[in-house]
Amino acid sequence: MALEKLLASHYCQLALQLCQRARILRVQKRYQEAAEICSFVSTLCVENEDESCKREAKLCTSSAKQLTKGHYSEAEKTCIEARRICPKSYALRGS
Repeated sequence: MALEKLLASHYCQLALQLCQRARILRVQKRYQEAAEICSFVSTLCVENEDESCKREAKLCTSSAKQLTKGHYSEAEKTCIEARRICPKSYALRGS
């Protein structure tokens, strides 16, 4: 169990870094690339036992789907919601 917790922490840090990259890509209007990253981030977040991380994973998946459908405004709102519930989001603000 300790190994799973250690890995979950690394998954969270990687997810935060990738989320920041996806945000940059969205600003650059590189939506497909951002969607791919958001989809991958969701697989990292779901590995954490914390229920808020599981909710965040669902939101990241939803944001990715919205990006691929061209619903950019909705994708941004969904991403913001995901970041708000992320228990490690403070690290993103400090970057």
